[in-house]
Order: sequence, then C-alpha cells, then structure tokens
Amino acid sequence: MTQLKPLTDRKQTRVARTLWRIEAGLYGPLSLTALAEVEGISPFHLSRAFALSVGRSPMAYVKARRLSEAALTLRNTDTKVVEIAFAAGFETHEGFSRSFRAAFGYAPSEVRRNPDLSLDLQEAIVMASTDQPKLDPAFVTRPEQRLVGLSRRFTMATRNQVPQFWQEAAAEIGQAMYGVETFGATYDFEGEAFTYMVAIADDGRIDTEHLNHLVLPAGDYAVFSHEGHISTIGDTWSAIFDAWASSADVTFADGPEFEHYAADFSLEAPGGVSICIPIKRAG
Repeated sequence: MTQLKPLTDRKQTRVARTLWRIEAGLYGPLSLTALAEVEGISPFHLSRAFALSVGRSPMAYVKARRLSEAALTLRNTDTKVVEIAFAAGFETHEGFSRSFRAAFGYAPSEVRRNPDLSLDLQEAIVMASTDQPKLDPAFVTRPEQRLVGLSRRFTMATRNQVPQFWQEAAAEIGQAMYGVETFGATYDFEGEAFTYMVAIADDGRIDTEHLNHLVLPAGDYAVFSHEGHISTIGDTWSAIFDAWASSADVTFADGPEFEHYAADFSLEAPGGVSICIPIKRAG
C-alpha cells in the first residue's frame, strides 16, 4: 500500500497539499483517514476545509476525478470498459456504469459510441497560493456553558442545508431566540458527518423538555472574529483548518466547535459573529 508522506513546502495550505497527494496517487488506495492522518488533522476537519475550498469533499473529488479520467479513456482509446472500471477503482462493471451515468447522464457505452457528447468533467485542481483571510485569534478560557436548542445530523454533502435548519430551529424554539446570544455548535464528528445544533443558553427561561441539550466544556478556546457577511463565514472556517492550523502553536482539543452570534447580530450587516475552537496550548 502506498504510504502518504508530508510535503516539505509548508507554505502550501492543507487543501493544496491534499490535492497534490490525490493527483499523485489518483489510482492508489486513497482514503479520507489516510489523507487526514498525514496532515495531522481529523478526517472531519480536513473534509470541511477541503469541501469549503474545492466544492466537494475529498473522496467525492477522488471519485469525480477517476470517473472523468475514465470518460477521457473511453473517448480516446479502445480499452475495454471493464478494464477502465477496474482502473477507476470499481469492483464491478455494473457499479462503474451506475456511477458513470449518475455523474454524466450517459452510460459508458454511449460515450464510447459518441465521443463528442458533452460531459461535465472534473478537471484536476491545482492551488498554487491562497487569498484566504488573515486570522489573528484571541485565546480565551471559557467556563462551562449549557445550551439548549435543536440538533440535526449533516454531512459535508448536505451542509448547504444548515441555513434552512436555522429557520426551522427558530420556529421551534420561538421568541426566546430573539434579542439574545445564539450558538451554532458542531460536534460528534465522524468521517464527513457531524451534528449541528442551533441553540441558546440554557438559563431556565423556557421549557426545554422537547429540545436537545449540549454542554460546552470549560477550557481554552481560540476565538476567530468573522468580520464579513454571514454568507461568507465558510471562508473563515476554511482558513482556520486549512492555513492557520498548519502553523499554529496549539493543538485541537476534543469537544464542540461553535459559532457565537451576538445579541444584536443581523443578517443584513457584517460582523457580530465569532468562531470558537477548543484547543490545548503548547507546553
């Protein structure tokens, strides 16, 4: 099995290095766990940074690249379809054909017969540099805090549903959400899946029996201010786990990561939100 190795050029971001490793070993035994391990980061954190930068999760990108290269081979060679399927990492011709049709809208045989068909191919992405926001977090020690709200399981593929989930949660929690600090907490990471909770402080003001509960542990946190509009908060999340974490003199601690919205936060104006990441200070 090919062993992934760290690159010596640490000026590149984690996403750029991961893209390089994928392209260098496109037909090898790539896995999210191995890609994350060589970067010294959890699979979920790598998946989030990668998806926010590239638009796909790492393994979805791997699959799209392999299918795209397979489509080019179908167009330009006489290689048997079953051989192309195996080379692309599929165990059966049937599985390859299903994935190929799902990706391009055509069966492999149709592309072989008509190579001029228009296909939405995934080209190799190369990131030579980054214009991500510069981050200068504050390091604070927070006491334990109890939250109450509504939670739901998401994946990196379904993360675009989170804004709509906020609307659902606001309707469920009711008037208690307005004019107070609110939280968007991310926890229970597993591969590319996570639980997201829209919450307020559990201070006894409302009946919480029908809602979900979460404890934010006491400890040290890196707090990143997001100065832009809320629609661009993904850029700050990406910069934290892609570029900043590579050079930071801290390690991530277990526990929920969360967005903290000020009481006067507005969807119409920039600012009013920060991202809090549990950490362990060096030494």
